[in-house]
Formats: sequence, C-alpha cells, structure tokens
Amino acid sequence: MIDNRLRKIKNHEIDNSLSELTDTEVLLNFQRAITSLYPHLIRIHAHAYESWDDIVIPLFYEMVYKTFSFKYGVEIMADEAHPFLFTLRCYKGIHHIQCLPKASSLQGILNNEKFGVSKENLEGKKLIFKSFGDSINCLTMGLDSEDAHAVHFNLVEVDVVCAQSNKCIDIDGCTTFFIHKDDVEYEFVAETFNQKLQK
Repeated sequence: MIDNRLRKIKNHEIDNSLSELTDTEVLLNFQRAITSLYPHLIRIHAHAYESWDDIVIPLFYEMVYKTFSFKYGVEIMADEAHPFLFTLRCYKGIHHIQCLPKASSLQGILNNEKFGVSKENLEGKKLIFKSFGDSINCLTMGLDSEDAHAVHFNLVEVDVVCAQSNKCIDIDGCTTFFIHKDDVEYEFVAETFNQKLQK
C-alpha cells in the first residue's frame, strides 16, 4: 500500500489471513472472476450497456476495495474510491490503484494500434488503474451478443497522470491506453478523501 493519508489511523477490522495476498494478486483475482463470469452474462444479455456497469462496478468495489479494507485496516467507502471504468480529473484525495511497470519500457495499445512506452515517456508521470478489457470492445457503450464471445480481459486500461499534481496528462497525445495485465504490479493508494478535488 502507498499511504498518502493525512491521518494515519486504523479504522477498519483487519483479517490477518489477507496479509499473504499482494495487491497485484487481489487485482488479478478480480480479473479472473470477470473472465469466468462474462460468458454467463452473454447468455442473459447482461454483457454490455448499463447491465454490465451495474454488475461490474459494485463487484470491483466488493472484491478489490473491500479486500484492501480488511487487509490494511483502512475504511474505504464506495464514494471515496475511484470506481472501475471511470476516468477522473484528479486522483489526489480519492483512493485508487497505481500500476507500476515491471520493466523500463512496455507496449501500449490504443484503438488496436501498438506503440512503445519508454522510461523517458513515464518520467514525472504515473499510471492509474482504470479497468480490465481488450482495447477493442467498449462494453459500457454496448456490444452485440454475437461479438461478445471475442471479448477478453487480458489488458488493463490505465490513465496517465502527473506524478506531482495527480491530474490527467498525456504521453504523445494519449491520456489513457491499454497495456498487458502482466506487465505491471498493482498497488493500492490510500488517500484522505477530498471532495473539492473531485469536482
């Protein structure tokens, strides 16, 4: 955990058995869960549009943020945490998840086009977890049932933010893009909630 809270207080019950899980394992557990769940959603036409949002956003909160609550003893209210699928104007003053590249460079993907992201590109910037997806299909915007069987969740969508201000910036014009889920480690960032920064 990266602890950016102004007040370092433990205000939630701790489950010691969760201490063995890394933040990365918590995120990838969720990724495996939606990968397993998705085919069942196709059958009942709940695989896209508002149905998808209504299922996956609270599921992410329950499986990821609530796990962090019990792992670290930090109370995490749903409205004080960055929700799955959403881009925020600023990531200061709200709980979120940072993606830490495992290598000095990685491959970005946007609109099915691949591009290199170097150490120099990332200087003074951070990558913030947004969602798991495949870079092609936007489930929130809708998807026909026959196309849904091609959907996978092997990529992670990230927002690019300034390391100092925590506000969205870009890398070569891209403020958000996809990278492979295994190219980064995931780390929970605890913040003291500040509603003014989220407006």
